[in-house]
Amino acid sequence: MPIQPPSDALFAQPALEPMELFGRMRSLTIARSFSGTLPVIWQCSDESQGIKRALFGYAFDCPSFNLGRVGALLDPTRLATAAHHGHDLVIFGGSHLGAHEEGGVGYIERIHGQISPCCGLLCRVLQEYLEVYQRAALFIRLLRTPEGLLIEIPYKYLFRKPAGTTARIQINLGRLTAGEPLYDSSLGKVYHLHPALIAQHAAELVSVTAEPGAIGALLGPGLFTFSKALNPDSLDPRTMLEVGIFDFWSDIVTSPNPHRRLANVNTWRQFHRLAAYLTDAFSGKNRNVLVVAGLTLDHSIRRNTVIPQFAWLMERESSQQGQYLDPPTVTELLTAQPVFRPPKSYLEYAGVS
Repeated sequence: MPIQPPSDALFAQPALEPMELFGRMRSLTIARSFSGTLPVIWQCSDESQGIKRALFGYAFDCPSFNLGRVGALLDPTRLATAAHHGHDLVIFGGSHLGAHEEGGVGYIERIHGQISPCCGLLCRVLQEYLEVYQRAALFIRLLRTPEGLLIEIPYKYLFRKPAGTTARIQINLGRLTAGEPLYDSSLGKVYHLHPALIAQHAAELVSVTAEPGAIGALLGPGLFTFSKALNPDSLDPRTMLEVGIFDFWSDIVTSPNPHRRLANVNTWRQFHRLAAYLTDAFSGKNRNVLVVAGLTLDHSIRRNTVIPQFAWLMERESSQQGQYLDPPTVTELLTAQPVFRPPKSYLEYAGVS
């Protein structure tokens, strides 16, 4: 059983303006005696992330080195190159989401006035799995009889099929049902509903009648998984994203805000990929390294706020043993830092007279 992502409540830390976040990060690096510091960033290539990236470099008085690509996927091996461009490293990154959320999807207005999902890649990947789940939640039905609460499962969900090129849902029959099928219906087979589900959802099940109705949101995580044939060595961004979060799709599609949940889970996964690389494969001897990861909320293509969620800190005297910081600890640590204010204007930093 894979480790599960943090809860929505843990992900939902206070949002900061970029220059406040970067200013607090700069103060932290000053307090920890960072020197020759290279800012390194991983984020989506979306235009809405451009000003944020520029401000990150401005806060550290050095243009940032890029580890990321579309979908906020990162290539941690690029750190080997970054290490030649600076001494200590401060790394920031994570997924982004349109701040206007509707129907579980985040949206943003583009330069030509079109309203579109943001991050678009995350949304496109999500839609395939979400549609498969919603179809199952509609077609699997509950009903009440003198024998008790029953569940009708269509044949298409009772047969195991090999993984194919599209997502397929695999129900956990042992957790949904109790005992053998009672009878065949025109759609599939009818079983007693599992007693554990009856106890867990007693209040919601009061409304179930003799007329079969969709199981809906009661088809929750742990009651199904997905299958899909994916190439773990693919360099296609969509496939790379799916491979990285595949174990967590049932958690994501059942969220009331699946686009945000996907963005958070992707940030969490990419952060741990980076931290693992820094621990196992990166030569960090005599270096300070700070990683801060979080969700960027796009209020427009120009303005963002950032929710810092995770951090990893390795100080040069630590024998390369990095320290993980969970969401509340990250918030507490950053809040304790003063906001560093660059002593020169952005144009002066950019060398524009």
